[in-house]
Amino acid sequence: MRLRAKQRGVTLLIFALVLILGFAAVLYSRLGRWTNATTTTRNVNAQVLQQAKAALIGYVVKEVLDLGNDFPGRFPCPESPGNAGTASEGIAAGTCSPTFPANKTVGRLPWRTLGLDKLLDASSEPLWYAVSANWAFDASPPAAGKMINVASATPASGNLSVDGTNNVVAVIFAPGPPLLTNPSAVQIAAGCTASNQSRSDRSHVPTGATPDYRDYLECQNASSPVDDTFGVSVVDNATNPVINDQAVVITASELLNAMQGPLAERLQRTVAPLLSEFGDVWVSGNKFLPYAVPFTAPENNIAANAHCGPSASAQQREGLLPIALNAAPCASSWIGNFTGDGITSGGCNTAAPVVCSFNYYRFTALGQLLLGITGANSITATLQANAPHGAASFRARSVQSTADITVTAGSATLSNFSIAPKTDGDVGLSVQASVSAPNICKDSLLGGLTCNGLLGFLLVTQQTVSVQFAQLATPILAGSKLSAGAKNGHAGPFDLLNPAAGDPHYWFIRNEWYRYAYYAVAPGTSAAQAGGNMTVNGFPAANGLTNDKRFVLALMGPAVTGQTRPAVAINQYVEGQNALTGGSPRAFAYQVYTVSGNDRIATCPFTDGVSPCD
Repeated sequence: MRLRAKQRGVTLLIFALVLILGFAAVLYSRLGRWTNATTTTRNVNAQVLQQAKAALIGYVVKEVLDLGNDFPGRFPCPESPGNAGTASEGIAAGTCSPTFPANKTVGRLPWRTLGLDKLLDASSEPLWYAVSANWAFDASPPAAGKMINVASATPASGNLSVDGTNNVVAVIFAPGPPLLTNPSAVQIAAGCTASNQSRSDRSHVPTGATPDYRDYLECQNASSPVDDTFGVSVVDNATNPVINDQAVVITASELLNAMQGPLAERLQRTVAPLLSEFGDVWVSGNKFLPYAVPFTAPENNIAANAHCGPSASAQQREGLLPIALNAAPCASSWIGNFTGDGITSGGCNTAAPVVCSFNYYRFTALGQLLLGITGANSITATLQANAPHGAASFRARSVQSTADITVTAGSATLSNFSIAPKTDGDVGLSVQASVSAPNICKDSLLGGLTCNGLLGFLLVTQQTVSVQFAQLATPILAGSKLSAGAKNGHAGPFDLLNPAAGDPHYWFIRNEWYRYAYYAVAPGTSAAQAGGNMTVNGFPAANGLTNDKRFVLALMGPAVTGQTRPAVAINQYVEGQNALTGGSPRAFAYQVYTVSGNDRIATCPFTDGVSPCD
């Protein structure tokens, strides 16, 4: 009996063990299938999110080459909420606003605008999309603080934050299936709210309501009102699921690096030809371009009106573009005096137009009698005038010859006119004024006396001669070296430094890309007019020679590995050969490959059969 009982006990134990093992096998199988399903879902979502990301970046980069786009770098708005489930589904809204349910910076991905099929996640849900208000398209010119350039890559510019990454400009979501959530206290503190997501909208039922982002996205992604903080990681989500969004981000650096090539191409088409045309204004038979603003960290945000080279000091051929208008502190107002035998100078005023004067003296009858001197029949006064910053700023040569100078008081004949940029950064003007009249007093006739010192004795009378001419001005260019496509329907003329909306170079000035365009002028193209041209190594043979470059614009990109900004050193902004400022004439690299680098070059001469940049 004992043996049988013992045998039955062993049998029961074996049977129980088999049941346990069987249950474990079933459980393991189901867990495996669940894990595999989760992995599959995430993989499907990752693929579709990457496809959407590539399309968004491609769309923005393509728009850079649209010369009618004054603000390249803007993302399209999300789909207009009213377009869901209609024939206009997938088309971006015309403007963005963070206020729901109007057009907003959070909405469904505008797949049709991007040229995509309607992308769905693993739960057959359309993708959603959030964009920084600073980078979103706006039908009107954006505010000054919403310009697109390299500075836009900094977190301080108001970009999105996604799970602690602060330089995000756009984020794309796979929303997953709807959730019924009851967040814990710590999850509420992390930005989650209780939700029973309802999706009876037009994305599922044609007669439904406008899609509400809060029925698709959760926690920080569903903040109301919309803010700049997003994320897909929430504490304790594995034990109490409150979010199932999956996301991919686009950072400012990613986008700007993708834009570098097209931006340089646009710089070559729209800015370089204008600089080439300006180069023909000053020096007959040769090119002239002004000296550079000494390089300082672009992040210092030097006011545009301070972008002029220093005057009357050592000038620099490399730095930043001197795009300051002819106004304080970079005003190029003529300062001058007349010199000559027997004259006194009245100097020049600083108004526009400029008036410069001098006095000369004629012997009276009493003077001739007492001094026994009849005087001379003519006198010549020479005006020497300087315009500060004139050779270290872009200025129009508003005085071409004596025909542009008017004698406004007295009588004089003008001759020996010259005007030219000077190596000290000024522009120099010289002209002679000759007066013919009897009994003219000259100091050289009086020994140790001066003509103006005889007035108290009533021996001479004072005569005044005044001349008038224009101040240097902001250069206005015909656009003769721009292609028809670059003109974008604008006939010109074009204000080089203060362009109107739609002008070819408006995007460059308005978005302050000049802060991130390193400028170098060849020695022979500077005021020195000697020393040769620069070399651009790696320059495409189809676009001309490598060693005849009169200027270079090196478009800086976001910081690369090893660079720290802001900084004083140029090698923190341009890379490789472009950062080696020694040597004359200077050599640049068309593209940097030997080290990590993202510089792109626009230069001149440049041959493409379209824009005659010579």
